[in-house]
Amino acid sequence: MLRIFGTFFLSLLSALACAQGYQVPKTEHGMPDLQGVWNFNDNTPFERPSRFGDREFLNAAERRDRIAGVNNLERARNAGEAGLSDRILEQPTDDTGAYNAFWSYFDESYINPRTSLIVYPHDGRLPPTRMGVITQRSPPPSNPCNNGGVVIADRPVRISFAAVSCDRPEDFGLASRCLAFPQTVGPYIKANSYNNNIQIIQTANHVLIRSELGNDPRIIPLDGRPFLNERIRSWTGRSRGHWEGNTLVVETRHFTDKLASVFLRDAAFGTAQNMVLTERFTRVGESALDYEFTIDDPDTFTDRITVKMNMSALNAPIYEFACHEGNYALENMLRAARIEDRKAQR
Repeated sequence: MLRIFGTFFLSLLSALACAQGYQVPKTEHGMPDLQGVWNFNDNTPFERPSRFGDREFLNAAERRDRIAGVNNLERARNAGEAGLSDRILEQPTDDTGAYNAFWSYFDESYINPRTSLIVYPHDGRLPPTRMGVITQRSPPPSNPCNNGGVVIADRPVRISFAAVSCDRPEDFGLASRCLAFPQTVGPYIKANSYNNNIQIIQTANHVLIRSELGNDPRIIPLDGRPFLNERIRSWTGRSRGHWEGNTLVVETRHFTDKLASVFLRDAAFGTAQNMVLTERFTRVGESALDYEFTIDDPDTFTDRITVKMNMSALNAPIYEFACHEGNYALENMLRAARIEDRKAQR
């Protein structure tokens, strides 16, 4: 046991020393080179489980357990994919996991040693919302039309999945409508194991961040230009970037009020209308990138929120995410609901 603990701490100290001594390569324009495809899978929970209290980092045993859990997930995925096409041809299935699992990637070559992605507030949890702020909850996936489920009186709908009703397209969640995805819109990036890649491309005066999940590449000027008038708003806001040493700092504001300040798979808190988002990208190794974002939205929360997560270089291309499934399913769910309406009137 002592040998295991000793090996763990030696490897951790070696990794820290490597990160401190790492020389970030430069682009042809003399900027720190962040280019490439980066995987943001991170099995660290977004909010800290209460059992950890204010402890930010895992101990050695907990870290080993996390690594073992990640390895088990990857082995299970590989086993599930083995001979999958042959099994489906022999015995058709309605298990959508047979499709979704293919696009999941659980490996973490740059492990996050934290107990939660949220590092501020210090308890690792979302701060309280302001009085009167609307929190919307996604109905269970098994109840896509929310029949007898969650009641959301306030619109626009800011949840990600399912719907508040099947009465009109606007009542469906943003991901169900292929508009915005909780992993990559805010536009901050939140750890996930599904289509969990971004691509960074740099020029002398711009940085482009392209997410595999979604259809909105962010083009970020670095030339010091001012923000556009606040009346011009969008889902991904307006971003301006600059360098602080080897760190790319991106400030984004002017989001649409149709987007939540914190947009998760199962909940949407407030509105991002007056949110100011600050992101920090720092390359700390050949295959390691530190990512941090801070949400400053006093209209929604009583305190700011800071999240830290790790990204790993992925030597693979990004594929088009053609979100047609939601579009076709949306039409079918609306049609089926109208059929049910007519049946109820007989």
